[in-house]
Amino acid sequence: MRLLRWVWSSTAVVAALVAVSPHTASATSVSPIQLEMTALGPKSRMQVTASNSSQAPMALEAQIQRIELDENGQQTTSKADDEFLIFPPQAMVPPGGTQVFRVEWLGGPDLAKSQTYQLALSQIPVKLKAQAGVQVVMSFGVLINVAPAKGTPQVKLVGTGIDTVGDKKATQRRPTITVENASNVHALLQDATIRLSSGSWSQTLSPGDFAQKVGMGLVQPGKRRKFTLPFDVPASVTTLQASIDYTPKRP
Repeated sequence: MRLLRWVWSSTAVVAALVAVSPHTASATSVSPIQLEMTALGPKSRMQVTASNSSQAPMALEAQIQRIELDENGQQTTSKADDEFLIFPPQAMVPPGGTQVFRVEWLGGPDLAKSQTYQLALSQIPVKLKAQAGVQVVMSFGVLINVAPAKGTPQVKLVGTGIDTVGDKKATQRRPTITVENASNVHALLQDATIRLSSGSWSQTLSPGDFAQKVGMGLVQPGKRRKFTLPFDVPASVTTLQASIDYTPKRP
């Protein structure tokens, strides 16, 4: 059995690929899982460290894709190999050892607007002597935002709503907000405080709560994003008032 695991942002996306492969499960971790880079200056070059906590060597290969998100957070990907230098492109991480991958922006200093990428560090399957067992093949994703040299992200609240989530046996009413970023720099709602109210009911979502329960809240330049917030709305609430206190943090 072969298991392929993608981990990026604060959400783990797991895809299973089933195949016969004789090896014991291996383990690794990658840090950090999010890079905030700039097209110019010291932060146009960063690094990611992979740690191998297993008892067997692990071969890793680096690949990178550009990501575009729609209003609902659905991804569209495209190749971006010529926009970064990843060194080394492949590496063998010894048991209990680490490997540093250098990430350098090659897209030029005059980037017009922020771009988002996913760096995948994928384990390369190794043929071993036939024996009973399971080989676990992992791929860890690191989200990379590259911002232009100038610009400030802007977040504008453009809509609120209430969605019903869950199944027929158990449903929940959850508040939603839709925000727009009209700037040339990506915005992260993990840096915002969000307040909702309706009559005597109110809720506040702090930056720490948003990052832990929702994620980084990426809003790409010139786009809108809809977010479902992680608390219940009483049945008596039919409309919502909302405000966002957003203090952007530039890389």
